[in-house]
Amino acid sequence: MKWAASLLGILVLAGCSNMPNLSVAQVPTSGPIEQGPQLGASSDGQFIRVIARPPRPGMTRTQVAQGFLDASASFDGDHAVARQFLTDDASVRWDPGAGVSVYEGLATLNQGPARVTMRATQSGEILANGRYEVSAPGTELVKRFDMTRVDGEWRISGVPQGLVLSNADIDRAFRAYSIYYFNPSFETLVPDARLIPVFGAGRATTLVKLLLDGPNAWLQPAVRTAFPDGMALSVESVPVDGGIALVDLPSAVRLADEQVQRAMSQQLVWTLRQLPDVGAVQISAGGAPLSVPGVPNPQPRDAWPSVDPSGVVPGTSGFIRQEFGVVRLTQDGSRPAFTAVARSDVALVDFAVSRNSQELAGVDVQGQIWRTDAAAGAELVAVETVTGATGVAFDQSAAIWAVIPDRGLAAILSDDSIAPVLVLGLDSTEELIAALPSRDGTRAALTLRSGAGTILRIGRILRSAPGAPTEVVVSAPIRVESRLTEVLDVAWAGSNTLLVLGSEGAGLLQVFEVEIARGAVRALNAPELPTSVAAAPGLPSLAANADGVVYELDAGNWEVVTRGSAITYPN
Repeated sequence: MKWAASLLGILVLAGCSNMPNLSVAQVPTSGPIEQGPQLGASSDGQFIRVIARPPRPGMTRTQVAQGFLDASASFDGDHAVARQFLTDDASVRWDPGAGVSVYEGLATLNQGPARVTMRATQSGEILANGRYEVSAPGTELVKRFDMTRVDGEWRISGVPQGLVLSNADIDRAFRAYSIYYFNPSFETLVPDARLIPVFGAGRATTLVKLLLDGPNAWLQPAVRTAFPDGMALSVESVPVDGGIALVDLPSAVRLADEQVQRAMSQQLVWTLRQLPDVGAVQISAGGAPLSVPGVPNPQPRDAWPSVDPSGVVPGTSGFIRQEFGVVRLTQDGSRPAFTAVARSDVALVDFAVSRNSQELAGVDVQGQIWRTDAAAGAELVAVETVTGATGVAFDQSAAIWAVIPDRGLAAILSDDSIAPVLVLGLDSTEELIAALPSRDGTRAALTLRSGAGTILRIGRILRSAPGAPTEVVVSAPIRVESRLTEVLDVAWAGSNTLLVLGSEGAGLLQVFEVEIARGAVRALNAPELPTSVAAAPGLPSLAANADGVVYELDAGNWEVVTRGSAITYPN
């Protein structure tokens, strides 16, 4: 019972990785690879099924390799058609679940005497646990297929482990889901984005198994989980019956205190509520229902709003810096906010608002940092000794983050004391311009100057344990996209989505949506001469331009809202 005892009264940091049952289509004996709609799937599970073509007599080595790659995009029967291009021994050794190499554009195949070599531009990799890792621009993907004769026909005798799929294959066959863990304070859930095939075992089962396996290795140091290492389902599946997902955990869960059981419930419900056919989650332990105080069993999908991963306070709205002060957007226009700014002659070129909309911090043209609050009679006060600052933002604790010359990233606390925020893992050629913490407090969007351009990275935020000297570290910055060559401004549009003002190649500045789960970049166009963007989950995206006009993204179009020189949402 050592394992069970670890549940008692504590929340454990997890160390650390499975899809819907679809009928197999009949395999045609002739004709090209075709695509057809999968019928009867829910909206989030709609996909185009690849009907793969098996080998035909007389195929060359190159044709066999190409046929295998094409057929790999069909998941039917554990890639049954793709395995027909392999020797029996190679089919036994090949593990398509070992990960996915993703390429863009067209691949080239070069034929040798007993080998075919594939080359393409690599977009990224999907790890075995579903995490997508973006590759550096220009990364070459090389895969080699050893060939041999079997009964007079070429077959692949040496095959790389995992799958090799195009971006189009990934968009067709995978869906992005979040596995939810907690921030260190256990106040807010944090999404751990994974790409899950739409084929195979039930997705509810897959999501819960991934949850119990723990967070991905990159995110792990920044988050917490209520599930101890080694926990597994008592029953090896999570069926969904009449809209209720049935999760049976080990009976030792009953020994955990109420706080742990609540945290487990919150993680399970938020993870499973992403599935449209799940309206509630019934949690049992050792086959008997588990009653968690304060919530019915089954637990409704909306049972735990207090740990909403969006991190947005109800009533949140946008703020705009205008000529005579800061205004807060309302449904019928705007109203004055932070009256100290209106009473001052300080021209803020950039500003940020705290999560509860009660504090403001900004920088003027000299990079001097100013702060005030929403209380009546409050003053706009300069933060002493700080000039030349960039990238002002609030973190989850309401400390002001800014990049200060000769000091790097720093956090300005409520008493105006300044604590360094260490940034680890940058290249020697990269210079930090701004760091914007996510609203859950576990990640930071980093804008970096690199060579002649500016680039985007995401770092994880690590905080010292309670009672230890206060220390904040942003570490292990990673790529989340590989297309943008200039990044001017960044905002968190969702817990796993960024709104970026930048450019692609030599193109003009425009607004992009960057999906962290997939590394996907979607252009949203932009107003003329854009200068900044603002975003928050569930709220309209905003953009300001050099003419002092603020726009709102409405049904794909940028519509004029009002005039203003700087914009933000609370963070």
